Amino acid sequence: MDEQSNAERFLSAYAAIEKEMKRILDSKDHRPFSELVNKSARINPLIERYRFDLKEYSELRNAIVHDRAGGEIIAEPNTEVVESIERIAGLLLEPPRVAPLFLKEVLVFEVDQPVARAIRELSKMTYTQAPVLKEGKVAGLLTLKMIVQWMGLSLANDTFDIEKTTIGDLMELVGEVDGYEYVSVGKSLLEIPDLFYRWQDRGKKLEAVLITRNGKNDEPIEGIITNRDLPLIHRELE
Repeated sequence: MDEQSNAERFLSAYAAIEKEMKRILDSKDHRPFSELVNKSARINPLIERYRFDLKEYSELRNAIVHDRAGGEIIAEPNTEVVESIERIAGLLLEPPRVAPLFLKEVLVFEVDQPVARAIRELSKMTYTQAPVLKEGKVAGLLTLKMIVQWMGLSLANDTFDIEKTTIGDLMELVGEVDGYEYVSVGKSLLEIPDLFYRWQDRGKKLEAVLITRNGKNDEPIEGIITNRDLPLIHRELE
């Protein structure tokens, strides 16, 4: 089999992206590529991420193919451009998932464990938060900020005791943190940064994304994603 030219590779990836955008929009009619990009970008975070590049590739496609000559190829794109559009097509058709990259043993606490244990474990692991379980289900998220708040309140009330005070007591005193969401192991990695940004747009902070088999709160936690993981996600998507 003859090796494909750069133009053929480019057009193949271009066609795959166009087909996938039509599928996303459930569009059966012919639409200009740029229109497909604009509309798909509202739905798909990858299209939004590469919207500018895809529009440039649309112009390049017209420079590569002379439609009036029956689709004759009249120019060859360079290898860098070809590899770039193939990368986008690959991410769009087979987006990376949160599994297996973020599957790991997660530090969790029980509501009846002493605050002392939480402080020791969090400092040892250099974590800033951890899920708290009650009867096998997540009861909330314990953060270092909550621990500091509890310290201030308990010192003021002369009730400071890290061995006798339970994590449940602490959460009841300072209030539970609801800054977490669940996703399934099959969740697209592309959608994770948007979760954090949407919370930020609402003036809130998403402390953690908890990964379970089907994204349900009554399932064992199989992984966790925090703000500190966003650079890694972006590198995976580049």
